[in-house]
Amino acid sequence: MIKTPWGYTLTELNELPTILTAEEFNDMTAGRFTDDVRIDPMLTAAQSAVREFCGWHVADNQPCELTLLGRDRAVSHNHGDVLIQLPATFVTEVSSVEIDGGSLTDYDVTTDGLLWLYDTCFGRRAKIVINYSAGLTDGLAGGLKELIANRVTHALAQSYGIQSEAAGGESVTYSSTYMNSANATSLPETAKEVLNPYHIRRLF
Repeated sequence: MIKTPWGYTLTELNELPTILTAEEFNDMTAGRFTDDVRIDPMLTAAQSAVREFCGWHVADNQPCELTLLGRDRAVSHNHGDVLIQLPATFVTEVSSVEIDGGSLTDYDVTTDGLLWLYDTCFGRRAKIVINYSAGLTDGLAGGLKELIANRVTHALAQSYGIQSEAAGGESVTYSSTYMNSANATSLPETAKEVLNPYHIRRLF
């Protein structure tokens, strides 16, 4: 298992999952940059930038465990019910909720990570352990893979002095201003618009 930078644990992995592999990137760019040794570190950097913006691992779908205390800011008490914001915007299942070691079964969860615990009350020091699955399945991650491929392609094109390039089915011509600022970790507004559905918006 691995503790993620966003406070939860991926229970079945020892490292963060790869969203876009070098092999997939080479397929998407028709092998244009196959021998470039910078592809792997650029892919890692681009994926890290996406995850930092979104606030969770995003893909792929993985079993997760989150431990909170009753006083944490992700926990909101409301007249006998409790609302918890999970660090994810694509939750496919909550398999268990425990409060101080006791199992809770009366709850609902939304796909965008809001977990309602009904008819329950606990103190600020209570330990809450939630096991859930979250993340885009491979079949839904195509747009995310294209975005990462485009970020890496832009960075490589800049270093080669290329003025236009294609990746992930999209052809792009770069202006001199864009070429001077493009790199694998930069996320222009168009990229952020693509990522908005996966970006965690704190409600409280």
